[in-house]
Amino acid sequence: MQYSADFIALGTYRADVRAGEHELGLRMSADERTADDAGASSVVVPRRRRSHHRAPRLALLR
Repeated sequence: MQYSADFIALGTYRADVRAGEHELGLRMSADERTADDAGASSVVVPRRRRSHHRAPRLALLR
C-alpha cells in the first residue's frame, strides 16, 4: 500500500514540475513578445484563439 502511495506522490510531483516548467516557458515567451512589440510599429496583428475541447486526464498519464 505504501508503494502505491509513493508512486502516486512521485507521479503527481513530476506532473507539477512539468506544469511549472511549461508555465515558466509561456511567461518567458510572453516577455520576449512584449519586448519585441515595444520596438515594433503599432500595427496590430490579429491572433487566433485556441480552444481545446479535450477531456481532462489524470496527472499520471502525461
